[in-house]
Amino acid sequence: MTTQLKVLLFALAGGGSLAIFAAMQRSRRLLRSLLLSAASGVAALYAVNALGLLLGLRLAVNWLTLGVSAVAGPPGVAALLLADAMMG
Repeated sequence: MTTQLKVLLFALAGGGSLAIFAAMQRSRRLLRSLLLSAASGVAALYAVNALGLLLGLRLAVNWLTLGVSAVAGPPGVAALLLADAMMG
């Protein structure tokens, strides 16, 4: 993967994270939104790995994938699956 593509992907991820935090802050229940997003994202990561045994999909569980799933929620897990499909 080229350096330019890596920079673009990190910029998109950073912009997406800022947009998510801005939307959560506008809801006036930032902590509740963060906890709900983290719980649903980690549950989605678990579901992908549990169902992945049947479908042949797997995501590695490490600090990066846990962080993305906790911050971005289920859309972050979908983005991880898309990135995994594109890179591998």
